[in-house]
Amino acid sequence: MTYSLFTVMPAFIILFWLILFSLDKKKNRAKRFFIFFLTVALVNYTIHWCYFNHNYDVYRVLDSIWVFTSLSVFPLYYYYIRLLTTDIQIDYKWSWILIPAFMLSLFSGIIYLMMSPYEIEVFNNEILYHNRPQTGGYSQLIRLQLLRMELFKVIFTIEVILTVIFGLRHIKKFNEKVFDYYSDVKDRELSNIKLTLLFLVITAIISMISGFIGKGFFVDNPLLLALPSITHSLALFGVCYVGYKQHFSIEDLFKDQLQPVDKKHQVEDEENVFTDSKYDELYEKMEHLLKIEQIFKEPDLRLHDLAYKLGTNRTYASQLINNKVNSNFCDYINSHRITFAKKVLSSDDENQSTLDEVALKSGFSSQSSFYRVFMKMEGISPSKYRKGLTK
Repeated sequence: MTYSLFTVMPAFIILFWLILFSLDKKKNRAKRFFIFFLTVALVNYTIHWCYFNHNYDVYRVLDSIWVFTSLSVFPLYYYYIRLLTTDIQIDYKWSWILIPAFMLSLFSGIIYLMMSPYEIEVFNNEILYHNRPQTGGYSQLIRLQLLRMELFKVIFTIEVILTVIFGLRHIKKFNEKVFDYYSDVKDRELSNIKLTLLFLVITAIISMISGFIGKGFFVDNPLLLALPSITHSLALFGVCYVGYKQHFSIEDLFKDQLQPVDKKHQVEDEENVFTDSKYDELYEKMEHLLKIEQIFKEPDLRLHDLAYKLGTNRTYASQLINNKVNSNFCDYINSHRITFAKKVLSSDDENQSTLDEVALKSGFSSQSSFYRVFMKMEGISPSKYRKGLTK
């Protein structure tokens, strides 16, 4: 009973989240693609279940499909990251990332069709399931299947490495865009998606170890199946949970940035009329807006709001902040918010204000955002900062 539970657990986790994603009425393009990703993963772990429950005849037919789904998981998750960070529309040209999975699956399927019943019986019992000792001296077709198994390990390892490298690169660039445009990045940056890559890498490492040992080892030692089963299940749950909670994507950023362009300012920008003196003048005006008019108190202040008040466009406003204060828009605005919050916290007549009130007065949308930014910039929590002032 316990063994059966461990064999089906990852598939059950995926099925649970697949239902939740399907019922979500506010699915964006990335989430709809994530459903496709989960469907492929569900097929993969269902075939796993067939293998570990000794469905020999069924698994023989599904083995090549397992090759395809196993080698599709990481490429598909990489493209999910692209839909969150880079691609407004699904570009079907990216289907090429599934070519290695398709080619090796096709190779395996053709070899299976060419194998005699005797060769399949030997391959199943001596290599896939280890029901008896390996005799060696295998036929050419069995050796080709062994080659397929080695190629699978190489391709899978390369896919994991490339997904992590390019996935993190896309996430970093997207987060930079978010920090350059919003003053409140809560639920907009993709720090949690980075964590899912760690989850997937852990499952990949477990899979690689399992592949090196051989799946037949876990058939022979049923209790040890608990380790990869539980690890995969927890990782899959984490990946799905983060994906379910992730509502913001490049689509939303693109829509937010579609602001009307002031034609006068557009002409000035195209003619590049901003001299050093004009640049300094803009900077002084920006500092006045922040320090005197305190526009940072607007909770969801965005770059285009600042650009409009300065009488320029987003590009110049962003360059102004980057060149003059060596910062992005989010950190620049939040630095003024934290400076104001520290004044409130240190003011005797404001000591009765709750931290939530201090956060709202300073322009933060929530106490959690206030706490996170305060910790980042001051290295101490707001409450400890306040207690330190009273000593």
